[in-house]
Amino acid sequence: MKIAIVSTGNNLDSEVSTIFGRCPYFAIVDAENGEIQASSIIDNPAMNERGGAGIKAAQLIANNNVNVLLSGAVGPNAFEILKQVGIKVYKPETGSVKDNINFFSDGKLKEVTTSSSTGAGARGRGGMERRR
Repeated sequence: MKIAIVSTGNNLDSEVSTIFGRCPYFAIVDAENGEIQASSIIDNPAMNERGGAGIKAAQLIANNNVNVLLSGAVGPNAFEILKQVGIKVYKPETGSVKDNINFFSDGKLKEVTTSSSTGAGARGRGGMERRR
């Protein structure tokens, strides 16, 4: 199973990120029965986008043939893309990327069935709409 995890750093010992579209990195892990078979860390090119970061990040995840995403705060447009391509989203716990792979394998993470409609990442930075 191919799992993507939002990450604050460029290795499996890094803390998970609290955001999706503008997280610095994604850890992509092939895991079977809780054992990591292969892993890679990819930069998130959408991190500094002014708009549409979640959509671009969702497309990146989909293009990496991921089955599961461990992330909080996925906005409605990004969530819809992930849903359309069959990627399930689970909310990670505080801890490292590696810890959360184990939590997922042990069935300890909760599946997210609706998008984040408020909060960071839902409507740009800080969850606030830009005033014109």
